[in-house]
Amino acid sequence: MEQKKQIVILGAGFGGLRAAMLLGKYIRRSGMENSCQVVVVDRNAYHTYTPTLYEVATTSKETADYVNLKSIVTFPIEKIVKKLGGRFIQAEIESLDLKDGDVHLKNSGVIKFDYLVLALGAETNYFDIPGLKENSAPLKWFTDALKIRDRVLELAQSGKEEIRIVIGGGGSTGVEFAGELQGWLAEMEVEIEEQKHRQCKFKITIIEAGPSILLGFPAAIINRVQKRLKSLGAEIIANHPIEKVAQEKILLNGKRELPYDLLVWAGGVKAASLMGTMPLKLEKRGRVEVAGEMECLPQSPDLKLYGKIYAIGDAVCFYDQGGRPIPGVARAAMSQAKIVAHNIICDIQGRKDHWQYRPMEYPYIIPIGGKWAIAKLGPIVIWGFGGWALKILVEINYLRMILPFWKAIKAWLRGLWIFIQNDRLG
Repeated sequence: MEQKKQIVILGAGFGGLRAAMLLGKYIRRSGMENSCQVVVVDRNAYHTYTPTLYEVATTSKETADYVNLKSIVTFPIEKIVKKLGGRFIQAEIESLDLKDGDVHLKNSGVIKFDYLVLALGAETNYFDIPGLKENSAPLKWFTDALKIRDRVLELAQSGKEEIRIVIGGGGSTGVEFAGELQGWLAEMEVEIEEQKHRQCKFKITIIEAGPSILLGFPAAIINRVQKRLKSLGAEIIANHPIEKVAQEKILLNGKRELPYDLLVWAGGVKAASLMGTMPLKLEKRGRVEVAGEMECLPQSPDLKLYGKIYAIGDAVCFYDQGGRPIPGVARAAMSQAKIVAHNIICDIQGRKDHWQYRPMEYPYIIPIGGKWAIAKLGPIVIWGFGGWALKILVEINYLRMILPFWKAIKAWLRGLWIFIQNDRLG
């Protein structure tokens, strides 16, 4: 009996999970269950819908507890993959042998692959700034969001008259978190005054090394977001890279010191460190360079790789027609996943109609506190309540892609109910 072709996907983020689901559907639809199998490997048991983490970090315990929040932000990978005939392994990757086609897992043996999809995502980049990692809180995983929430509550109960929260990084994560946090803290100030009869003022500051927040976005978007943040009371310090971080004190360039009680780091990501150990062509930031079919390129032309190796999402550097690397956004990862899934099936079936990935200007939505967001869809820009309503529709559309219809609706409604209660601002 012919052995099944092994399609191994490393990582179950937006790109990896989408690739697994599309491959599962193609295999089932084509009656190929006996000839190939999809295997997904991830160190976490749950897929996390990361665009809602800023809301988790600012949801009061009275509004939602750990269990409720987890049910609307994280989704079991095994259930999603198994439903489509695939296999899930929860394990950390120890090493990859791309010449012999082996994935070595910590305490879980070795998996052989015929097709490998690298969807390892990114990890927090601290840019070798002394003291930054030790003295800051990242906002990348569900548990990170809970730790930030608990720390904010701890500070509120500390009895201090002024609490300084600094957000390092003025990208979309930083500004989204700042906007939502400002609303929660304003509400908390009133509660403390009414219940404990004392003053407690929170101050939020965003630090950005570049000349403005949201670098790379159109000037009109940046201006509207800046106005929104300032109207909420957040301070923005641009053109000030962080040089060093100590306990309760940040040293900026120009020797300016900035005191803080909580430092949340949202200043950037880098390719997963495992990517740098592979004999693949990498760009200067450690991401893999790929050809149009999303296939990885070897370090040298004479190097022979085992099977076919693809990469998608934050692990990839793909250049647009102007020679610029495309941004690492979820929509790009999911588009790349579709290309890879199609091309793997074509290869297995011996077909020649492979697809090429062509980057585009992806639409985006940036929520800034309460029921306010700014969205760009091609030439159209929507802001305010309309942008927020569009964000809600995007969320239900994504949940429908990874969950059965009624489960998706249930999770969406539960999340909508919790986060609407949590919206203190119009």
